Amino acid sequence: MRYQEIKEQLIQKISQLEPGTRLPSRPTLCTQLDTNRTTLDRAIKELESEGVLYSRNGSGTYVIGLVKGKVQTTENWGIIVPNVMDHVYPSLARGIENIACRHGANVILCNSDDDAEKQNRYIKRLLLSGVSGFIIVPVIAGSAELTSHLYGALLDSQIPFVFCHRGVEGVRVPVVKSNDFYGGYLATRHLLSRGYRNIAYIARFEYSTSVERYQGYVSALQEYGLPVQRGRIFLPQEEIPDGIYRFTSRLLAQDTALDAVFCFNDYVAQEVCRAVRDAGKRISGEIGVIGYDNLPIDISSSPKITSLAFKSLEIGEKAAEILYEMIHHQAGEEFLKYYLFQPTIMVRESCLGLDGK
Repeated sequence: MRYQEIKEQLIQKISQLEPGTRLPSRPTLCTQLDTNRTTLDRAIKELESEGVLYSRNGSGTYVIGLVKGKVQTTENWGIIVPNVMDHVYPSLARGIENIACRHGANVILCNSDDDAEKQNRYIKRLLLSGVSGFIIVPVIAGSAELTSHLYGALLDSQIPFVFCHRGVEGVRVPVVKSNDFYGGYLATRHLLSRGYRNIAYIARFEYSTSVERYQGYVSALQEYGLPVQRGRIFLPQEEIPDGIYRFTSRLLAQDTALDAVFCFNDYVAQEVCRAVRDAGKRISGEIGVIGYDNLPIDISSSPKITSLAFKSLEIGEKAAEILYEMIHHQAGEEFLKYYLFQPTIMVRESCLGLDGK
């Protein structure tokens, strides 16, 4: 059939183009391929249904990737995380792999290094390889315009994808994550229940996760009728080298009423504990410290750090289950929501209560 010939010629042209490239106009393509508009439209429509092209009204037709059937015989899922060596991502990847293996799918794991340009390059390469869908931990740094444009192209292409750990404003896809607001509330409530009342919150920098934990911290203080003191909050716009240690040291010297610190994660908790010790104060008895993520360093520390644990394995499994349903059952609006997993507190020695109380 004539349109099949045109389709093959289009595939040859597409194979030499980068994802996101706009094709020439339909009249220009008709001239280049020596065909009529009806035949061309039929070929393009079929390539759109196969996830190779997508069209935007008033804008044109764009390249997504190669025809799946041309490049693969098994189903591949693209997984993009900031750093698979980081503490939470090995178990997240394992959870995804558990479900992929159950359904006979392959997993292609990529590290974005929290770099928007690198993340976008991986998305384009995976599209060219013909992946069936994506699970993405979105970068928290880089150009919002750049990432939003590519997420928009993914949505237009109708290739399903799921976000893990955090969502992206304005991008309506399923998000599977820990309940960071509740985690912040739970950590602060634990300190309050042990008699601490003058509690600081210290994070690396401001982004969605650190803000949600901060909001939980505020909620717990308000529940106890305690004011939120801005001088006890360290939530900078961007990461400051050695900023956590210096802020904690200054706070300990100036705020004599301070008696506890809720730390955004366990790495922050390590820096806070170092500052507390260097100030000549006792962890727990004079300054309570609670971390987040439940890392192995919590056990090896002295004293052992109380921390919040979240279900990274289960989050990965849930994200993979949703992606599978979206790929195979064209699942729609019912999946466009947040799936929250509740963290739990691992009580150890770093905030047992103030001396003499």
